[in-house]
Amino acid sequence: MKRRFSISPWAVLLMAAVYFAVGIKAVLAVLISVVIHELGHSAAIKLFGGKVVSVRFDSSGLCMDSNGIESAVGELIVLASGPAAGLIFAAICSHYPENGFAVLLTAVGFVLTAYNLLPVYPLDGGRMVYTVLSGCIGRKKCADIMYLIGIVTGTILAVCGLLSLAKDYGTALLIAGVWLLIAQTGIVKSMRLL
Repeated sequence: MKRRFSISPWAVLLMAAVYFAVGIKAVLAVLISVVIHELGHSAAIKLFGGKVVSVRFDSSGLCMDSNGIESAVGELIVLASGPAAGLIFAAICSHYPENGFAVLLTAVGFVLTAYNLLPVYPLDGGRMVYTVLSGCIGRKKCADIMYLIGIVTGTILAVCGLLSLAKDYGTALLIAGVWLLIAQTGIVKSMRLL
């Protein structure tokens, strides 16, 4: 039987890296934004008669496993509800520009949502694209297309990250691109998430 909640060592390492890079306020902003995102998914899962069977915190972030969503439309709404909740929360926080933490929550919320909507596995955007494509062209062809999209997107982000690093804008895009490239070899290729 699966544990209902698990935390991987990679998640702890990820949060420690964020803490040492930018401090405790950034860690709290990330955690709050991620929880809001997942609550959006959870609400939609319940709305469509599904059930959250486990929650895990790993190198992909906070992830929920559910069952009971039978339709592709329901699955798409569930996948879109997390980013929607994140955008709504960030928009609400943006109305408090005098509060430094609200500004941080706004920035983190928008960035995490934009990143999560990339059309790449294991992100919500990639899962939405997979749900639509697999219904049209079948799982095998769809897996090949998703792998190609993931490699191209990860490469573009990594190259933009190198350019960003050269201009002293930070390493975030480079890290995101490299992580997506690594994820494509381990997740999409084996399709463990499906």
